[in-house]
Amino acid sequence: MADPDPLDIDWCARAVKLSQVEMALISGEMVTEARFGSDMMRYANASLQDVQWALREAKAQCMLARGLKPARTRFAKRGVMRLY
Repeated sequence: MADPDPLDIDWCARAVKLSQVEMALISGEMVTEARFGSDMMRYANASLQDVQWALREAKAQCMLARGLKPARTRFAKRGVMRLY
């Protein structure tokens, strides 16, 4: 019996897990608080921006694995008018 390829990634399962992580970050479940008297610090285990980027990438790879064409993401650049 052949061993599974360690580089073979189930992108759809990864997208599901990343969406759960994203919801936990948004709802505040993944935030750790430490209190020292009247001082308080909050720590997050991952940044929301990094999780959302990884989620978009996983969804695109999942669509490719299913034979679908992923939606093209466009980041429009804002035009600025300069007055001289």
